[in-house]
Amino acid sequence: MLSVRDGNLKPLPFGTPLSNNTVQYATFFYGQDTYRITNSLTMTYGLSYGWQTAPKDTLGRQTILINNTNGSFISAPQYMSDKMGAALAGNIYNPQLAYQPVKAAHNPVFNTDWGNLAPRISIAWNPSFSGGLLGKFFGDRKTVLRGGYSMVYARSSTIESVVIPMLGVGYGQTISVGVPNCNATNGTSASCNPASSDPAASLFRVGVDGTIPTPTVPSISSPVVPSSPFGELLSFQDDPHMKVGRSQNFDFTVQRELPGSMLLEVGWIGNWASRLPTSLNLANAPYFFTDKASGQSFAKAFDAVATALNNHQAVTPQPWFEDQLPGLNTMSGSFACQGESSVTACMANKFAPDFEHGLVSSLFEQIDLSRSFRLGMPTFNNLQSLLNEVRTYVGTSNYNGMIVTLHKQTTHGLMFDLNYTLSRALDDGLINQNNAGFYSNGFTPNVSWGPTIYDRTHTFSGVYVYSLPAGHGHMFHFNNPALDKVISGWYTSGVFTAYSGLPLTVSESGQVWGNGLLINGSVGEIPTGNASSISGGVHSGVAGSGGIGTSGDPSTGGTGLNLFSDPASVLNSFRPVMLSQDLRDGRANPLRGLGYWNLDATLGKTTTIHENLRVDFSAQFLNIFNHVNFNDPSLSSTTPSSFGVLTSELVPANRTAGSRWIELGLRIEF
Repeated sequence: MLSVRDGNLKPLPFGTPLSNNTVQYATFFYGQDTYRITNSLTMTYGLSYGWQTAPKDTLGRQTILINNTNGSFISAPQYMSDKMGAALAGNIYNPQLAYQPVKAAHNPVFNTDWGNLAPRISIAWNPSFSGGLLGKFFGDRKTVLRGGYSMVYARSSTIESVVIPMLGVGYGQTISVGVPNCNATNGTSASCNPASSDPAASLFRVGVDGTIPTPTVPSISSPVVPSSPFGELLSFQDDPHMKVGRSQNFDFTVQRELPGSMLLEVGWIGNWASRLPTSLNLANAPYFFTDKASGQSFAKAFDAVATALNNHQAVTPQPWFEDQLPGLNTMSGSFACQGESSVTACMANKFAPDFEHGLVSSLFEQIDLSRSFRLGMPTFNNLQSLLNEVRTYVGTSNYNGMIVTLHKQTTHGLMFDLNYTLSRALDDGLINQNNAGFYSNGFTPNVSWGPTIYDRTHTFSGVYVYSLPAGHGHMFHFNNPALDKVISGWYTSGVFTAYSGLPLTVSESGQVWGNGLLINGSVGEIPTGNASSISGGVHSGVAGSGGIGTSGDPSTGGTGLNLFSDPASVLNSFRPVMLSQDLRDGRANPLRGLGYWNLDATLGKTTTIHENLRVDFSAQFLNIFNHVNFNDPSLSSTTPSSFGVLTSELVPANRTAGSRWIELGLRIEF
């Protein structure tokens, strides 16, 4: 059963839905002016200012994460900085956390960002040169140069700031209640006998044996302090010092009129964004924690054990484990391993998969439980919640692109538009702000700085319409009206699209940086050579080897298609992240997925029967060349058998299959 509480944490009747009614205000003012400096030079400038209030649930079902020791609000960047600084010095930063309803805090879930001042300016120049080199290049009023700058602010989404946090601490609680066995004295069935071996004898029959017992809803007070360990599994909160995401936009273009009724435009577009809405997990394990006695960090100790296990070598004692888990190898029971020669050997034997597969989060959980229950020592992480996600504002990204456009106005029956973009989009692993996810490394998010998931280096698109010059009044015609009707009115049009592949990383566990026991993604492995030299394509008849790419083996029913001709050699060209030496993961140097191209074309004929009656017949060919475009494959080292295997076709959104479609149409106009 779901127990629901109001904004004061008082239980509501069973059956009350957990819903929200959110109010948020966005107020903006702006002014703009255009100054015509000369007949050929124009400047437009403006300034806007606005603010967005924090979303407010009308029922008050929102909480603020606080330090229960002093009542101060928890800001995610500061919390992670304090935790990191303490860990590097060999100290533990782990305050008791609590969740205070906004009504009790007398504060919204986050404060309004009042600094959203947004200037913008643009200039357009239409020069006139009648001779010389400048005259040849610019012409007389045939060229326009445009440039501009603007500051733009994001709009807040209530998915992460209202909807998901309401599912967290305090307001909704799943309660389980046990029911008695069937009442034998009131039962009418012979099988309703507690002594019977019939399994039905233990079933509770609603309405026969009574009503479902009503559970007792436990009362809670403000602030809510989850118990340890893991009184809460999931916690989603907002940073009280939230800022609004901002983007600085630049552009410069040159537009030139060309002979043949054509217009050429070449330009640059830049978009540099900061303070983007993202999430940090306060439960990110401090993998750089330094042991004061030896000076060894957990990262170095972990890498030493992992390397030994993966190379099938003997594990030597590591000071970090010996000092931070003293005597664990002499104890019995849970979280202990009596009889091992050292604590390091204890950990290596008991949690070998965690070392071998980079499961740092899982290993730290076991370390904290051992320290808490076996050694009576403080834990490195706060164990009140398994996942403690805080929506904050530290995301960054940038985009730079060169655009080339050639437009031809309709002359002699032909019109076309050609567009090419050469671009680079980078970020630190962001996903859209509606996504309930967080950085793989909450301490240093830029470890994942690299091409965005949508980055395509080359993009080309073109459209055309061409009416054949045949029939009366055109180049090709007959003196016979009937023949002219047969050859006249024919036209063709098409849309061609092509772009290069998306970035692909050879990935390992999302726990590598100590983050992500829940809702984890993946982390890119490190190339041992030049990743850009590894090219992919559609290779057929690939069986795989050594357990890598073998799910595509055609002899066992696989497709035989793989992104690589030798998937094993590609996977072996990457290595796991080494905590003690790598400052970036493999996302900085990705491989590239499959490119895409497609042509949709139409062939049609318009026939005029008489001035009030026209018939248009068309045949549309979607993917006219029946070209197959594949979805990019998995490149995960955790599932090597499917590495690089191509299994599915990329299907356009408006179709159920990517193969050639032919649609016939008949239109009568009267």
